[in-house]
Amino acid sequence: MTRFRRRTALLLAAMSLCTLPLVHSAPRAEAAGPAHCAPGSLPVHPGVPDGGAQGQLVALQPDTGPRGGGTQVTLNGADLAAYTRVLFGTLGPDGCFTGREATSVVVLSDTSVVAVAPEWPAAATVSVYAATPCGRLTNPLPFTYLD
Repeated sequence: MTRFRRRTALLLAAMSLCTLPLVHSAPRAEAAGPAHCAPGSLPVHPGVPDGGAQGQLVALQPDTGPRGGGTQVTLNGADLAAYTRVLFGTLGPDGCFTGREATSVVVLSDTSVVAVAPEWPAAATVSVYAATPCGRLTNPLPFTYLD
């Protein structure tokens, strides 16, 4: 029960650091963002939330999977407890993310998150980010979709 309370407190603290609307208003990363983002993209906020530690990814295991999705990917790093979403795709210079959200995300600890890769339309290498509920991102790591 203490672990649950701690995780809940960390999540609530991370949400209180947000200065922009929650990205949970969009059910998937493909949903339309505000006017400055093109339809099909999501507004995100790379960098450190006010006063909070920024999550850091150091490894994806595995870093390849089929285009059909379904690969269970473990993201390892630091300060990941508040990062409850995982995004696969591209971050544009305008701060808009284009891609897809993992179909399932489980935060195991402050250093480990497990996500299920979404399907992808073609063989490609995309960036993977962990994201907070308000759209703060970690550094990206590459994931390759294979035919």
